[in-house]
Amino acid sequence: MNQDLSHALFLTEGRALYDEAAKRLLSQKTVLAYILKGCLMEYQDYTPEEIADRFIEGDPQVGETAVHADEEISECEKPERILGLNTEDTTMTEGMVRYDIRFKALLPKNPERLYLILNIEAQNEQQMWYPLLKRAVYYGSRLISSQYGTVFSGMDYGAVKKVYSIWICTKSAKKYRNSMNRYEMVEECLVGENKSDPENYQLMNLILLHVGEYDEGTHEGILGFLEVLLSGKLQAEEKKQILQEQYHITMTKKMSEEVTQMCNLSWGIYQDGVEDKAKEIAMRLYQDGMPLEKIARIVSESLAKIQEWLAEEHASDPV
Repeated sequence: MNQDLSHALFLTEGRALYDEAAKRLLSQKTVLAYILKGCLMEYQDYTPEEIADRFIEGDPQVGETAVHADEEISECEKPERILGLNTEDTTMTEGMVRYDIRFKALLPKNPERLYLILNIEAQNEQQMWYPLLKRAVYYGSRLISSQYGTVFSGMDYGAVKKVYSIWICTKSAKKYRNSMNRYEMVEECLVGENKSDPENYQLMNLILLHVGEYDEGTHEGILGFLEVLLSGKLQAEEKKQILQEQYHITMTKKMSEEVTQMCNLSWGIYQDGVEDKAKEIAMRLYQDGMPLEKIARIVSESLAKIQEWLAEEHASDPV
C-alpha cells in the first residue's frame, strides 16, 4: 500500500503543477478581461482591450489571499488595511485556505468609481466530495464579510462593495458541460409593493462555468474561449495560433510563456496516460481495503469516477 500511495502522490504532483500553471494563465489581464465580458453584464458593452486597460486594477493575486479571517481587527491595523486588497486575510482559528485568483475591477458607467471585487476559482469538479455550489456561496460570503476593516469600518455598511465569485470547472460530468449558471439574491414582495433598490441587496453574485473539451470551435463565446485556453490536448503553438486568430489575443512574452508552460505540463500528463495509472492505483488501494472517499482524494478523482472504475472491473469479472 505504501508503494501505491507513493505512486499516487507522484501522479497527482503533475496535475498540481498543471493546475498552478492554469491559474497563472487565467490571471493574465487579457484573459480576465474576456472572462468579465463573457460573464458580467456590467462589461458587455466594452471590448476585452478596454476592460483590461480601463477597469482591471493592479496585479491580480494568485493564491496569495486567504479565505478565512479572524473577526477581531486591532485599531492599529485598520488604517493600513483600508487602503486596498493587498493585505492577506489571515486567521489563527480557522486554518488557511486561499483564493485561487482575486482581483479588483472598477464598475463602468459609475461617477463614484465604485468597484467590484471578483474572485475566480479554477476547479476540477471531479475532485469534489462536497457540493461545489455551497463552497461558492461560502467564498462569496467571505468576500463580503472580509471587507470590514479593509473597505469600510464601524457602521458604514453603505460602503459594502458588490462581489462576484466565478468558478471555472473542468472535467465536469457530461450533463453539466458547456453550461454557465448565475446565482444572485432576488426580492420577493410578499405583502404590499415595497420595492428596494437592487444595488442594496444584489451584492453577492456567483457564476459557475462548466467547460467542455475543445472540439475545433463547436462552442462560441466565453465557453469556447476557455475550452481553447484550458485544453490539455492542444500543443502550445497550435493553442497560440487559435488564441491569436479567433480571439485576437496578443501574444506578449509573458502570455506566450504561460501558454507554453501549461501546454507542456498538460501534454505530458495526457501522453503519460495519467488516468490509466490512477485507475490502476485506485483498484489496488481498494483491494487493500481503503475507503473509496480516501482513494478519491489520493488519486485526485471524484467518488463517482472511482465507483465507475469499480463497476468496469466487476463487469469484466468471469461469471
